[in-house]
Amino acid sequence: MMKKLAMIIDNEVCWGCHTCELACKQENNPPEGSRWMQVRTKGVQKVNGKLSLTYYPSRCRHCSKPPCKEACPVKAISQRPDGIVLVDSVLCIGCKACLEACPFGVMQFNPDRGVAEKCHLCYHRIDRGGRPACVDKCIGRCIYFGSVGEILARLGDKRLKTHL
Repeated sequence: MMKKLAMIIDNEVCWGCHTCELACKQENNPPEGSRWMQVRTKGVQKVNGKLSLTYYPSRCRHCSKPPCKEACPVKAISQRPDGIVLVDSVLCIGCKACLEACPFGVMQFNPDRGVAEKCHLCYHRIDRGGRPACVDKCIGRCIYFGSVGEILARLGDKRLKTHL
């Protein structure tokens, strides 16, 4: 049985440098304005009596039961045995049903090609034994990638549960 892959981002460690966004753009060359990895900001708030600004990189979660896949009328979205969710740009008709179905708002529409696109965890790198570009380039070392068991071993059970 193939192991399910996961990407977990420790938002408590992320300082909003946007290196993951840049790495994704350089690796995958999405169209201008498209961001498969988006570093979002949760406004200034008081945490433990101190002002805090929280950054949270947002990307496709590769859901175990992807709503985008279910919403696609032409079956252009598939899921590999390792859990990676892919959009087949040849089959996609650009109806945007997947964009509406995504609960995380991370599906993108490429107006030049007329198709939906999103993070695919740099599957081309994974298939060669590598890791997603954002993981390799993260200078804060807050992006964890591998099987859930591997990530659990690195972060610990209590810490992981706060990020799933």
